[in-house]
Amino acid sequence: MNETRPGSAGSAGPTGPDGSIELITDFSLRSYVVIGRLYRLTLETLGLNVNERPLTNESNLNDFKNKWALSNTIGPRFTPVPGAFNIALPAHEWSRYPKEWVKRLNGFDEVWTTTDHVKTLLEASGVKAPIFKMPPALDIDKTATMKMDWTGKKPFRFFSCGEAHFRKGFHLLMAGFMRAFPEPGSAALTIKTSPDCDWISPREDIRIEVTEMDRDDLLHAYSTYDAYVSASLGEGLGLPVAEAVLAKTPVTANFWGGHASILTEGGYWRIEHEEAPQLFCSNPGYYAQGQKCAYSSSDRISAALRDVYE
Repeated sequence: MNETRPGSAGSAGPTGPDGSIELITDFSLRSYVVIGRLYRLTLETLGLNVNERPLTNESNLNDFKNKWALSNTIGPRFTPVPGAFNIALPAHEWSRYPKEWVKRLNGFDEVWTTTDHVKTLLEASGVKAPIFKMPPALDIDKTATMKMDWTGKKPFRFFSCGEAHFRKGFHLLMAGFMRAFPEPGSAALTIKTSPDCDWISPREDIRIEVTEMDRDDLLHAYSTYDAYVSASLGEGLGLPVAEAVLAKTPVTANFWGGHASILTEGGYWRIEHEEAPQLFCSNPGYYAQGQKCAYSSSDRISAALRDVYE
């Protein structure tokens, strides 16, 4: 790692000779594209020049001497850029970070996290590189519409969004919704998820929305619903919760993970949870011994939905 931080005594300047920051974003991962954009806009608002480039096998072969190189990707792809002051921007949901990923982060000069949750889990997992909570400005995207009327209509409309992944807890949310509202008519649930999702709705009042939406349309959508609900088992940031808050749409969620940095006591409807072992992964290399998640049963989700509705 570099002995001098750009901007400190003996360095060429705060961001290198040409005054630019190299932001290397993994464009193959949708959520990282959004976070990369937020970081870029935030840094540009601060008067810094940011060059955002895609993560490729050649990303670390460029001449980045005396520049800041911000790496925005997933754990196994973190690779420091030779000659640069390397800053990793990791996101993680479960309570522990895989050992091999820890080794990669320890090759960076600094680690920036978006939330207390990610900072805490990295420290608990053995990351020794300096870790700073340095989130981008989440309100830098102007919400198209803020909610102005909180009078619930019939049917009362719940909204949730995220990738079609078990971590998002949509299976638990649907089960909890049907338990809270045994008969269609009094409430409805819309789940906005991936365009390639082929799930079949279990009931007519649960809508699986797979239409491609640009960011402006998505930000506008929050304010058109009566409440936003998350039954996620774990979030590194919890951007949809933040977006709902910014749209002034009432939020229902647990108090665990990234969005715990966003929610305030009395400012949302709480879904009770228990911290449980997280035994599953899509890739063996993504598993960390002892990792945990926040599990909310369908009964607990049902109770929270009824509280919001009533």
